[in-house]
Amino acid sequence: MVLIGFILLLPILYFVSFKSTFELKNSYQNLIKEKETAENITSNIRFLKQEDKYIDSILAAENVFLNNSFQQILLKKINTYKNADKIEIIEFNNGVEILDNAIASQVYPITLKGDFNALLQFLNYFEQEGLGEIKSYSFKKKKDYARRNEYLVLELLFKKVISNQ
Repeated sequence: MVLIGFILLLPILYFVSFKSTFELKNSYQNLIKEKETAENITSNIRFLKQEDKYIDSILAAENVFLNNSFQQILLKKINTYKNADKIEIIEFNNGVEILDNAIASQVYPITLKGDFNALLQFLNYFEQEGLGEIKSYSFKKKKDYARRNEYLVLELLFKKVISNQ
């Protein structure tokens, strides 16, 4: 009888006292985890502020500001390379917005003049800058009738993805 009474008493004891103790222990452990998360948030905020200052210093060194449009940034990159090599900008038009496979992008037609090696080096430089994608390019030989000489022209279509729709 005592053994049967003890066995019947165990579930009652569990529901009356042990269950609430286990629930309190679990809630205590959850509160400790939340406290650790809150402490990590403050350290993460400090780290992100330092990273923000670092990125701002890089952007300031590259002369990139929020009010600069992408077209201005693109033109600055071309001009910095143009000054180092013998390349001449003939045409730099505004970007044309296109929708390609539900991806909105802008295409910038650019025309440059120079010798073949300098133009190839420019294409390599421009591709490595990572501003966008060179969609197509073509070399054309043109003739200046007034000066009676020939020169090489690079016609370039540069694509920048704006957003996925």
